[in-house]
Amino acid sequence: MHVTTGLQTTLAENLAMIDDTIRYFRSQGRRVIYDAEHWFDGYQANPDYALQTLAAAATAGAEWLVLCDTNGGTLPQELEEIVGTVHAWLQTLPAPRPQLGIHTHNDSGTAVANAMAAVEAGADMVQGTINGYGERCGNADLCTLIPNLQLKLGYRCIAPARLETLAETSRFISEVVNLAPDDHAPYVGRSAFAHKGGIHVSAVEREPKTYEHIDPAAVGNRRRIVVSDQAGLSNVLVKARSFGLELDRQNPASRQLLQRLKTLEHEGYQFEAAEASFELLMREVLGARPRFLSFRIFTLTASARGTAPATAVNP
Repeated sequence: MHVTTGLQTTLAENLAMIDDTIRYFRSQGRRVIYDAEHWFDGYQANPDYALQTLAAAATAGAEWLVLCDTNGGTLPQELEEIVGTVHAWLQTLPAPRPQLGIHTHNDSGTAVANAMAAVEAGADMVQGTINGYGERCGNADLCTLIPNLQLKLGYRCIAPARLETLAETSRFISEVVNLAPDDHAPYVGRSAFAHKGGIHVSAVEREPKTYEHIDPAAVGNRRRIVVSDQAGLSNVLVKARSFGLELDRQNPASRQLLQRLKTLEHEGYQFEAAEASFELLMREVLGARPRFLSFRIFTLTASARGTAPATAVNP
């Protein structure tokens, strides 16, 4: 369909164009990566012809054959099976034979899973983008894919020291493209290692593995303790330490602060993204909040068009 309807040419001419194009680049001393657009859709519709396109590229001198799930509609199980079939077919070609790559889109929400499945089936190159930016629903997110492959599956993608800059890189790219960072992005999001519930915080303080699947520092991220109406004493004590304040469970101020927090949260206040406000609240309960000024008198004036102003004075 893509050849006859999209390109409006014949199947034979399409193979000839693949051969002619790659041979020309090779004659100019170029190394060629052949991206097989719409390849999975094409294979599912006509597997014999889809393999012919790869054979044409390989014969012409392409060093890489990259299978593209351009529409993002293939699911991991079928993709892994197809990549495995192609990988086995490649081994039948005479040496030097091209290597296999994968290029996935996220229209089915499976771009990262598809890329991982392809690697497990024999792909050596993975194409993707930082933060998954791309057309429609995006491409495979390298900020998820790289640590999944390296930390979970044992593949060497980048040096560990480079992996530790992943969160910083993600945020930098967000700034460059002028898009707000996704706080809930795996590995690199601000909330990827955030803990809110009191029981969670208590447990993770004793043993991080209770609620963290990796060390946040491995990808350049950090643990974040959130205070809210779900907080327990552990949240309060951890936050106090981060502000340079020493509190313990036996100090009555600890429970007083926790109760004050919950009361304010039920009244509509939120402290999850207002850490400075929580620090002021904490210092106030502890009697350590500095008072730089105090109001002795203020004047409030309210007026409406066509009426005289009304003034209230409160000494």
